[in-house]
Amino acid sequence: MTVGICILAHDHLYRVEQLARHLATNGCRVAVHIDKRCSDAEFSKLHHALSDLPEILFQKRTRCEWGTFALHDAALETARTLIDTYEDVSHVTLVSGSCIPVRPIAELEAHLKQNPNTDFVESNIVGIKDWVQEGLAEERFTLYFPFGWRSQRWLFDKFVDLQRKLHVQRRAPEYLTLAMGSQWWTLCRGTLRAILDDPRKEETDRFFKKCWIVDESYIQSLVRTHSVNLINKSLCLTEFDPQGKPFTFYDDHAHLLEETESFFARKVWHGADGLYNRYINGVTPLAVARRPRTESLKQIIARGRDLRCVGRPGLVMQSRFPVQAHERQHSTARRYMVLDGYDALFDGMPQWLEDEGIEGAHGRIFAKDRVEFSGNGDTGPGGIVANPRIRNWNTEQFLTHLIWNRRESQQAFLFHVSDTTRMASFILKDPNADIFLIRGAYSLMLEPQIGETANDFRRRAKKMRRLEEKHLAEIKAPTTRANVQIFDLQEVVRNPALPLAAVANAIENRAAALNEESLPQLRSAYGLSELTARMRNAAAADRKGQIAAALGKLASDGA
Repeated sequence: MTVGICILAHDHLYRVEQLARHLATNGCRVAVHIDKRCSDAEFSKLHHALSDLPEILFQKRTRCEWGTFALHDAALETARTLIDTYEDVSHVTLVSGSCIPVRPIAELEAHLKQNPNTDFVESNIVGIKDWVQEGLAEERFTLYFPFGWRSQRWLFDKFVDLQRKLHVQRRAPEYLTLAMGSQWWTLCRGTLRAILDDPRKEETDRFFKKCWIVDESYIQSLVRTHSVNLINKSLCLTEFDPQGKPFTFYDDHAHLLEETESFFARKVWHGADGLYNRYINGVTPLAVARRPRTESLKQIIARGRDLRCVGRPGLVMQSRFPVQAHERQHSTARRYMVLDGYDALFDGMPQWLEDEGIEGAHGRIFAKDRVEFSGNGDTGPGGIVANPRIRNWNTEQFLTHLIWNRRESQQAFLFHVSDTTRMASFILKDPNADIFLIRGAYSLMLEPQIGETANDFRRRAKKMRRLEEKHLAEIKAPTTRANVQIFDLQEVVRNPALPLAAVANAIENRAAALNEESLPQLRSAYGLSELTARMRNAAAADRKGQIAAALGKLASDGA
């Protein structure tokens, strides 16, 4: 009994030579297919390097674009060449040029000898188990794919969208049980021969030529028909991220590969000299970079997926920007406080917050015409400029970066929904936000503007009230993840220490008790009375205007 190995490769052929030589010298029958996109010079160099091993077969080169039928066909025809040439091959394993054997070949031979007439293929029946993490699943079989995803991406996407609008539904042949799984399979000779000599192969090929990512479904589906004994598992260790891209193993993953039960590992970085020396040349490096052995491979893979999709909380950049497919809204790096309406009642709030232990106590950082950083500086943490035009370019990232750049300490800032409704919604959805809101405080912010009529003043007051009502309704929405405490203006006027004590209790690492003598001073007690007078005057002016208009109309009618 001999193991046959098919190698598919398209680059880094010096590693392919090492892999093929290692397998052949350890008793395997080897057949190699090199993508035609690889230069003739590189291929000739590989062919010459392996010329001392004439038993290694080279399959006729074809162009293999990822996702197309050609890639699968190259693998299957290479396997056909292998079993047609060598009668002693009992099993055929498909690997790539970036694979390495992580267990001795003798152990692979013993394992296959203990499992004669057995196929090791990851085969998940479509509609029963969700194998695809992201992207097309069942539509791989129901739509047409005449365009390459990499070479003609725009046409590919537009044609898929068009077929969805037209409700295109191709049907698979009734004799097929459609399945998907890893393309790195191991087939016994009997199953491989049955697939190759299937009298319905022409019809099967005709169907799959119009499918997408055929190498993950053709063999996986056919083994459901031809396999005598199927083990739903690949002998090659592969892990994929949510976009379907394989994780790459480096030298400092050597201890993880020691723990695997698989016989091959993919994908290995071509520059991982330590891994190649260890598993191909049999030489353990004197010094190998190692990570602490505190996590298993599955834990590292899971953490890698989270970092790729969501990133670290509060850290966003060009290469790691959370999208709504993974998280509706990214969160900030740590907890912070938002004081909504406090500056309408109390003087010197930022200074009081600093005295209570808040290192980053900012004013109205989202005011329409200014950015009030702590200490009224021109720049904030991380060199953020106090420029409202720059801030307004992306207010969410302004806040995210502000919190990230001083993530070692708690920050707080003054706010009101009238500053920006967009940021009011963002903050409510941030689980790190501690919001303290004084309901009705907007009324103390209303001051007549130069040239403003009484009616304009009333309309502005009504607009502020509607803004607050909408904001309060949004607080009750199920999308709110912030911690919100609400105080009524009347109870704050009666007991000014109440909202301040709530803020003080939320300050981290605060040991001293609240000193009521050091509380910020309440603004003028006549603020509410003055507002009432202004509103009354505005209403009186409105009535006078209506009476004058009516008298004018009567005078014109009498004339």
